[in-house]
Amino acid sequence: MLTRIKCSINLSLLPIKSHYFFFFGGIGGVMPFMPVVAKGLGINATAVGLIFTVLPFCVFFSKPLFGYVTDYFQNIKAVIFALVFVTALSYFLVIFLPSFENDINIHVNTRCLRENNSISIFTHAYDQKCLNDLHPQDVEGELVFETCDSNSSISLSGKVRIQQPGNESIDESLDSNSKGLLEFKPETNFSCHCIDTNTSIFICSSLKPCLLIDNSVSIYRTYQFWIFAILAIISGAGATIAFTLSDSACYEVLGERPELYGRQRLWATISWGIVTLLVGFLNDIATGDSEVTNYAPGFYVMLVLVGIDLLLLLKIQLTKANLSLNIFKDVGKIFSSWDTICFAAAIYVMGAMSGLLWGYQFWLLQDLGATQTLLGLCVAVQCLVAEVPFFFFSGWFIKSFGYFYCVSGSLAAFAIRYGLYYILKNPWWVLPVEVLHGITFAIFYASMTGYASDYAPPGTEATMLGIFGGLFEGLGKLT
Repeated sequence: MLTRIKCSINLSLLPIKSHYFFFFGGIGGVMPFMPVVAKGLGINATAVGLIFTVLPFCVFFSKPLFGYVTDYFQNIKAVIFALVFVTALSYFLVIFLPSFENDINIHVNTRCLRENNSISIFTHAYDQKCLNDLHPQDVEGELVFETCDSNSSISLSGKVRIQQPGNESIDESLDSNSKGLLEFKPETNFSCHCIDTNTSIFICSSLKPCLLIDNSVSIYRTYQFWIFAILAIISGAGATIAFTLSDSACYEVLGERPELYGRQRLWATISWGIVTLLVGFLNDIATGDSEVTNYAPGFYVMLVLVGIDLLLLLKIQLTKANLSLNIFKDVGKIFSSWDTICFAAAIYVMGAMSGLLWGYQFWLLQDLGATQTLLGLCVAVQCLVAEVPFFFFSGWFIKSFGYFYCVSGSLAAFAIRYGLYYILKNPWWVLPVEVLHGITFAIFYASMTGYASDYAPPGTEATMLGIFGGLFEGLGKLT
């Protein structure tokens, strides 16, 4: 006799699941890529570090502020809707920024090599060891030289290859051991006439890190840097505030069953992982053979998913059931406890360790030779392999071990994770390391939000989550 199995779906939880899925999925297509988007715009690592140092400072103050505003006006739906809209708009405007072009013209000596249809370039402007280390493969370059009558100039585009000294015909002509030696192969036919008798101008943006001279324009004096910084700060702060208020709304919907939080939050993880992997793949397709990575697909995916979320938010009923008559006084009571102070200190440490990871993990992997697909796959493993199961069972972990032991386990897992990053040589080995993300983020985050929801006085949940969120994604990352 067959037994009919009933699968019940709690329809009251579908709206919050949908919001998590579409909003986090949209942001997942752009937020992890922002540091490398900045790199593609020509913003150096120091400037990127400055931007993502100011951002946590803004988050630290804005999260508690928006939490207080939400608790005070008791209209969490309107606040979330406004934040989602402003965040998406700020992110999308980034793709309209042109890259910072700062090509440096280098005067070089050249010699035409008729036997292989190329041109040898000799110059003191580059560090030869740096050239050999950084650019073992061909890069794009441009060579400009005057015609014989000096009335006009000819520009040739082509591939630049690093040559090792050793060609006897070249060594006899010029001291190649003291000069940078490059081979330039034009993409079009050219004549060797006049090339040997004139000083040419060489332009190659890919070789700028190896220059021994520096006549470049400071990135801080460009409009690209300041517009990107403003948009990155607005979008980054808006997204993290919306994340926190979404958690507050989730606990309001769950009511007396807060242990189910992880099973709602995992839909954000599933969406984030799938979209990030998809966007990494689309970025590779859009880039093609170009040396400049195209990140536009992620921004368009974000626009579609966030647009759907905004339509859903118009239909979702989100209300705060509890009201605090004196928010500051009630929050002050909970922070008079040493347990809460110690827990907040642990959140701060976790924020510092997470901030370093979020800011520079992709940069590290790119330096190790990772493709855009691998970057997307890395986040997919973090989300789908690590976060989803740990979020699903987070209620069991918290019930079995308690909030403090769960956070302590997350700190220990972070120590192991950073140790493995230190010895990482092949970027593909980062994938098994990312399984630890389930402990360093999912278990920790469920513990942080659960503690705030359980111990916050009625009516101050959003404020409490804002304070913890400010410590985690604000002051912690600022460190």
